[in-house]
Amino acid sequence: MNRRKFLAAAGVGVTSLTGCVASKNPSAASRHSLLQAPPGSTADALVQPISAGMMPVKSSIDRVTRTIVGLRPFRKPGPRLEAAKLGSKDIVHNYGHGGGGVSLSWGVAELAATLVKDFGRRDIAVLGSGVIGLSTAIQLQRAGAEVTIYAKDFPPYTTSNVAGAMWHPVTLFEREQVTDATLRMLDLASQIAFRRFIGYANDPTYGVYWIRQYSLSESPMDASVPYTGGDSLYPGLIRNRKNGPFGFAYHDAYYTLMIDPDIYLRALMRDFTSAGGQLREVAFDTADDVEGLAERSIVNCTGLGAGKLFDDESVIPARGQLSFLLPQNDIDYGYAGVTKDYGLLYTFPRKTGVLLGGSVGKNDWDLRPREDEVRRMVEGHAAMAARLS
Repeated sequence: MNRRKFLAAAGVGVTSLTGCVASKNPSAASRHSLLQAPPGSTADALVQPISAGMMPVKSSIDRVTRTIVGLRPFRKPGPRLEAAKLGSKDIVHNYGHGGGGVSLSWGVAELAATLVKDFGRRDIAVLGSGVIGLSTAIQLQRAGAEVTIYAKDFPPYTTSNVAGAMWHPVTLFEREQVTDATLRMLDLASQIAFRRFIGYANDPTYGVYWIRQYSLSESPMDASVPYTGGDSLYPGLIRNRKNGPFGFAYHDAYYTLMIDPDIYLRALMRDFTSAGGQLREVAFDTADDVEGLAERSIVNCTGLGAGKLFDDESVIPARGQLSFLLPQNDIDYGYAGVTKDYGLLYTFPRKTGVLLGGSVGKNDWDLRPREDEVRRMVEGHAAMAARLS
């Protein structure tokens, strides 16, 4: 494939290729326009001003509809995104995104495509069918490649289906192990991904929509370090303000995108297969199994499974448990904060229900729901609702 045509089709510009040049900050007017409903949308597609009042989440056991558990693929030095050799094959590793897989997906997909293009082949195998694998496969398709996804499980049975999936890349690395190069990559991937996700906003086909988000703290927060990707990716951002909602001493607030994985991943599967993409159900036990594939160009998006498959001991699970309440049409906000009595709590609204979360159990492989965690979250969020001012 012609290199210039590949890059143009993949949507990769000079900024993406340098890996160290941030995009220009959007103007205040353009950031405001991101929050407007498209023509024909209903009024409830809009979000309220950051300072507007909030209705309380109705958190009680009798409103819980389901509880699910997922293992985030947390990699201590941060996500791995690099080209390597696998015997006679060329492989791009694209895994270990922790709690930021959905948020980063289109960005790391585009960056992975810039590495695959140097292999100069049209037939490409993608390992894994979570949000990283699907996004990478679609990105390669748009560049003219013939792509086959090989995976043990497909949506709705992937870890990505169990993601909280509010747009904000978090739980990405351990500070003492991450390199400056990885931090620059994460900023660039975030900038690319955010621009791509905006194109899906308020489209019910993809389940992506705007919400207000609040980070809550009883002590001052460090506002000197920008959010991942730069503060301009968080429209309406205010930082470290006093006297926040729910009676917390300090808060950050901004607008962001809520992505419903159950809807979004179904849409990506449709996009991939309708463009001629092939799906193959395969369980890989060793790297030798991968080397046995017919394709000579491979992208590894196996997430947590990459640890065993490619002997990467830095990849560990970060267990997350989520419970869902019956939906509330009057909830257009999310929040996250640590409370004295209930520990970490976060909630996000979805059209299918109100998500309750608050767990990041590193090195915890248990996929069974824990009733004590359900009670902690339900009671904790009920206490938060009672604090709402």
